[in-house]
Amino acid sequence: MGFNKALLKVDGRPLISILSDRMRSLTDRILISSNDPDSYSFLDIPVVPDRFVGYGPLAGLHAAMLSQVSSLYILLACDLPNLPVSLLQKMISLSEGFDAAIPRTGDGLAHPLCAVYRRTCLPHIEQALKRGEKKFIDTFLQNTISVKWISPEEGRYNETDLANINTPGDLQILGIRPIPHG
Repeated sequence: MGFNKALLKVDGRPLISILSDRMRSLTDRILISSNDPDSYSFLDIPVVPDRFVGYGPLAGLHAAMLSQVSSLYILLACDLPNLPVSLLQKMISLSEGFDAAIPRTGDGLAHPLCAVYRRTCLPHIEQALKRGEKKFIDTFLQNTISVKWISPEEGRYNETDLANINTPGDLQILGIRPIPHG
């Protein structure tokens, strides 16, 4: 995209602010996973750097789990402008008895960057990182982690709720004019 998507302004506010406000309705324990803490200095949220630099979101979840002990973690990508709090609440309730609760779209595409993880995932994530794995979903397709795969019907969401921004075309589809933070 050419800029940090978390700082993309939607309705005049950085997307990261919008998402953090949604999370605040569920918890006051919020972390940002980033190796660039200065970008988020305008927020009153701790920024946690990766311990496995260059391994992407899997390393971010690992760092968050090491930084803050909790039984449950909600992982959100920074580019989910339509994500409703009701979906987060549903994922939490459906995660009971599983290591992870990950939504899928109707075509079966998994969304591990909008999911709920239990602390029981930590040793599996750490082992995957030590093996050099970078693909987030590969770690959760293994039989050693119990995953609750959530369908749109079960989670009561539609596919646009999980729409993320990867290209300028995605911005157009979602009706967002790209205004980087600044």
